[in-house]
Amino acid sequence: MQNKFFIARRFLLTKDKGQFISIVSIVSSIAIAIGIASILIVLSVMNGFESEIHKRILKVEPHITIKSTKPLNYNPLKDVDLSFIQGKTIIFPSLESKGIMEFNGLTSGVNLKGLDAANSVALNAEFYDQLNISELKPNQIIIGQGLAYRMGVNIGNQIIIRIPNFKDFTSVTVANSKSYQVIDIVEFGLSKYDSTLALLPMNELRMSMRSIAALNSWSIRVDNPYQTAKYIQKIESAIDNNQIIVSDWSSNNQPLFKAIMIEKTIMSVLIFLVVLIAMFNIMVMVSMTVDDKEKDIAILRTLGFTKRDISQIFFLQGMMNATVGIVLGIVLAFIGLNNLQTIEAFISVIFGFDFFPEGLYYISSMPYLIRMGDVAIISISALLISFIACYLPSIKASKQDPVSIIRFYRN
Repeated sequence: MQNKFFIARRFLLTKDKGQFISIVSIVSSIAIAIGIASILIVLSVMNGFESEIHKRILKVEPHITIKSTKPLNYNPLKDVDLSFIQGKTIIFPSLESKGIMEFNGLTSGVNLKGLDAANSVALNAEFYDQLNISELKPNQIIIGQGLAYRMGVNIGNQIIIRIPNFKDFTSVTVANSKSYQVIDIVEFGLSKYDSTLALLPMNELRMSMRSIAALNSWSIRVDNPYQTAKYIQKIESAIDNNQIIVSDWSSNNQPLFKAIMIEKTIMSVLIFLVVLIAMFNIMVMVSMTVDDKEKDIAILRTLGFTKRDISQIFFLQGMMNATVGIVLGIVLAFIGLNNLQTIEAFISVIFGFDFFPEGLYYISSMPYLIRMGDVAIISISALLISFIACYLPSIKASKQDPVSIIRFYRN
């Protein structure tokens, strides 16, 4: 095997009559490297965006939500055994409603969330502590940055909130209206919250809905929010009430996550076509090397090398070429990702292009998350394609007839 590897390496590096073949070999490796690096960088950046979105959603939303189609005067989780949930579990009530916000003749739909000091800490202590929910008075409200910008509202302004009067959650009467003072404008981190969300004291929202004793939602916070999907069905079975809907933060934002997954898939497929073209170049290169090394093949056969040995030599040559490209691509990807901000700054200076204009995006630099699983899958996939690309021309080498070759060159 060592002799085969040595011969394959000599064939790969030789520069006698195969100058053009050497150029094709180098170009193929570079093309593979660029393709692999591009896929890894794109996936890592998309993973970074996805992770950032997860953090921002979990900053605002509870991990698991139990909602009722009718007002609840009791805790539906009171007699439910939640011991199957791993780690610490926090259960807290919440109240939400749709409403209409009015200011200076402008109106906008608004999602109202009732909060108090207890459930705001349970939601996300680090985030909600900054809002001073405990100091929020009945006639005060906190609104999202996008909503405030669209309506032209500033801190200290008085706004009108109209809330439907719910007899139950399927029967609505004339809306109640009340004036609130905006005491804070918050950047929640995602457009869906910034453009519609408003926070006010829970008791205030209860009274405005004319449903003082009732709640329409209970929430659960767990240690690991990425395991909530497997808890939902068990909670639904335990509650056994078709008027109660159990969901988690992931299912509530499923369209967004599906869109991200589709984008990742499309971009990966498009870039992987570059790798396929590079693999085709390797197949052509190995096939050209076989033609160029006919005399060498004949000599090796006369020295006792079998057809299988000849096939393996050219197969190894192609695989070495592909492996160099794959390894180089992984190295380039890691270098590029670790210097992503520098590259952003360079492009911004040279082309005057701002990746993340202030006020349009909620981030100042491009996030990324390298997942070793992605690196492994892409590397293995590239190696498998390389295997096929190298195998076909290596079979051609094994079918060369040494006697015919020697006769041809004698004549």
